[in-house]
Amino acid sequence: MKKRSGKSNKTKDKENKAGDETDRENPYVFKVIDETQTKNLLEQEVEEVEKSLASILQLENHSTELLEATQLDYYVSVFWWAKEQQFSVPQTSALFTAANQLLLNIKEKHMHILDNIRELKMMMSGVGAVETETPGGLDIFDSTQAKKIADYFHTTLLQHYKLYQFVFSHTQAEEIIGLDLTCELVQPADVPYPPPLTEGLPGDVWEKYVKTPPPTPLPTQESESELQARKEEAEEAKRQARLKQEEEIAQQDLILSKLTSEEIQQVVELVTKDTFKNLNAEMASRLRERENTILSRINKVHKVAST
Repeated sequence: MKKRSGKSNKTKDKENKAGDETDRENPYVFKVIDETQTKNLLEQEVEEVEKSLASILQLENHSTELLEATQLDYYVSVFWWAKEQQFSVPQTSALFTAANQLLLNIKEKHMHILDNIRELKMMMSGVGAVETETPGGLDIFDSTQAKKIADYFHTTLLQHYKLYQFVFSHTQAEEIIGLDLTCELVQPADVPYPPPLTEGLPGDVWEKYVKTPPPTPLPTQESESELQARKEEAEEAKRQARLKQEEEIAQQDLILSKLTSEEIQQVVELVTKDTFKNLNAEMASRLRERENTILSRINKVHKVAST
């Protein structure tokens, strides 16, 4: 039993090696996308597959150019369909190469639909056969898988063949689109727009260190007529003051001239009496203070002498 199992394992290893060599010799396997890229793409979601294929196939302007967008959509659809069918890594790569060749026949060779169908038929030559002299490239699929592939290309590429021809034969019209944006800028820190609260300071600090002092008013230049008028006003004011003083003196002289000698004597006596009265009261107050001081000293002397 052990010897038989050993032979069986060796037979399987030989078959796997033969399969790997067949995959490497197949002209469609790992031609457009290599083995590492195919494995990585099979592990990604559809959005990541789209980004990866755009980078691999150098379709960088697919977001603005209709031609590249059409190609990328076609490639993503083919690869995702192969993933859903659970094809192996070599089968997925071979199918992708075949799909790419059919699309290039439309884009570069401008091939008629019948010629492209013959091209697809040649790709599938050898499917289901044990050995074939001229394998088409898709001979790594079995008959059931090949039928699904033919149906897929019929419902996608061949059914919309004229649309693909139109896209690849007409240039996309360039449209220049302008857009005016109105931006509202921050208002300056002035009434009625206050400065930001984060820059707030106490009132006394702001008044002392930040507030800008009012500008010094510039001296006004007066004309010659204004200077002359100002000079005349000053002279007139002096003249009025002098006249008023002369009037007061004349009025005093007039009053004195009307008084008799007796009236003048009475006025002088009244003034002197009031003046001396205040003076006498002040002198009497000072004498009493002095007398009290002397008496207190005498009393102290008597007390000392009696003791």
